[in-house]
Amino acid sequence: MPDQPEARLQRRALDRAFEVAAAQVADGTAPFVVLGVADSRGVIRLEAVTSERAPGVGTGSICLLASITKPIVATTVLQLVEAGRFALDVPLGAWLPELERPGRLPFTAWHVLSHTTGMDDLDLEELLDARGPREELLRVAAGLGQDAAPGNRYHYTSFTFDLLVEAVGRAIGTPFETLLAEGLLGPLGMTDTTFDPRPDRNGRTAPVAFARGEDARRAAAHELEHGSSITDAFTDLHLAGGGLWSTAADLLRFGRAMLRGGELDGVRVLSPAFVALATREVTVNGIGAGPDRQRDDHYALGWGKPGVASPGSPSAFGHGGASGTRLWIDPAYDLVYVYLSGDWGLPIQPIDAVANAIYAAHPGIGWGPTRSTGRPPAGSPPPQTPTSGRARAIRPRPSRRSSSGSTCGRGEPSWSWVRAPAS
Repeated sequence: MPDQPEARLQRRALDRAFEVAAAQVADGTAPFVVLGVADSRGVIRLEAVTSERAPGVGTGSICLLASITKPIVATTVLQLVEAGRFALDVPLGAWLPELERPGRLPFTAWHVLSHTTGMDDLDLEELLDARGPREELLRVAAGLGQDAAPGNRYHYTSFTFDLLVEAVGRAIGTPFETLLAEGLLGPLGMTDTTFDPRPDRNGRTAPVAFARGEDARRAAAHELEHGSSITDAFTDLHLAGGGLWSTAADLLRFGRAMLRGGELDGVRVLSPAFVALATREVTVNGIGAGPDRQRDDHYALGWGKPGVASPGSPSAFGHGGASGTRLWIDPAYDLVYVYLSGDWGLPIQPIDAVANAIYAAHPGIGWGPTRSTGRPPAGSPPPQTPTSGRARAIRPRPSRRSSSGSTCGRGEPSWSWVRAPAS
């Protein structure tokens, strides 16, 4: 468990961060925002702001996490490695002979978790258009091309996670989702975290805002043709790299367990040594190099790491999702925050603006009410404001790169819809 800071982040000090989130909903940047902040001792503040685009969304709503799924899956894999039931350094072809193809170099769980398999990503949009089942996804993923030797280059790839969990299930003789539930979700009390929230849990499943204009008409035509929403088709795939649904409360519990070195409420889910292994940056020695330092990728095993423009400490780690989500943990400041918006393709700047306001409020680095001077320390960045609603009119497809330097969500469909899964 990390050393406690001298002064705990106070609820009132977070007013600015929650005001920024509320402004994003008011100006149409996001259909809703569920924002939660916690430390090792508990939840400090958890609130939801909604709009007519997402009526009924509250703090207990079950939201699509997208790529926040990756660190949750990675934690279960590392539990099995810690227990001696699986190995990070054995080629997945030992359990998936369909991966053995002429010219393809073998890759391991470590390569998958660090996005260094050298593999391409598949086109999920095409798969959803074809209404392919999960078995088809695995078949297509096994045939993906490889354009770099494993371990030499960071290239964010979601669907290798599906190959990984299939290999784990075959190696152990137990479906991966059972291992996830029994090893992590159950012990941490993450009762609302699931690959399939259907039937709807008392109306708590949040909509996903995927489309506007022509994209919305396309999604409606798809639904009319197939008799069910694309959200249902997406959910049916149980994507290991982006298919989990959860609540802010569940994510805060998971984040606090990682913050505390793998333990929460007397239940240990991972040893401190394996938490350190999971969160140690691996995109070093040029593996994550970009065209300039600000565009470098920073990644560990299933977790993103802060980049040069992030206020996060070197020990911080987290992950975002293409559905406008982020989970972030910073042990140096005893901090966890969760941002959920249900907006597929939300630009990263609004989430960064809320994150900057949270860091600015912290008594260790900011100028919240707990600071005696009331002035920012020398060299501190000013608070940022969210992207305006008008900027959404042109809404280019950004990379899922945040000020943390990490990326997420590539390989997920670029068009979308507004609908929760059918009950």
